[in-house]
Amino acid sequence: MNKKLLCAGVALAALAGGLFAGCSSDTFERCVPGKSTEVNSADLDGSYRGSGDAGRTTITLKTTPGQFGGTMTVRKWPSSDFPRYGKDKTFDGSGTWQVDKTADSGKYPMVRLSFDEPDALTTVSTVGLLSIGVDSKRTVLYDEADPDTCPAFRLERR
Repeated sequence: MNKKLLCAGVALAALAGGLFAGCSSDTFERCVPGKSTEVNSADLDGSYRGSGDAGRTTITLKTTPGQFGGTMTVRKWPSSDFPRYGKDKTFDGSGTWQVDKTADSGKYPMVRLSFDEPDALTTVSTVGLLSIGVDSKRTVLYDEADPDTCPAFRLERR
């Protein structure tokens, strides 16, 4: 009986080892980097392209010297704070942005967006606060609905 259990254990270990050996390290990589606790506006300057529910969306952040942010332009930005359900309703616009470390964001800084034309947005509830994920390879801005899943609305620096 012990010999059968030992053989079964060896077979399971070999099978599991084969499964893991066939996986690349990228398979287990998060779809967005972990939240950054230390980031400043200069770290975020640049253009970002959307993926997931932000597939056609772009945002360009430009820093303003001496500020915690700067100016921004958006293209195909969602007209809803639930982009998945309003993909066809988007707008192009501009405004300002800042790195926000207020109570809304807890210990992690976030990007807060302010659009120039509030009249155009009076009937719109759009994505206006983005989490920041940074690692050695990429910078991603995303709308964090559930921290345990891959955010559906995410923009990666080009």
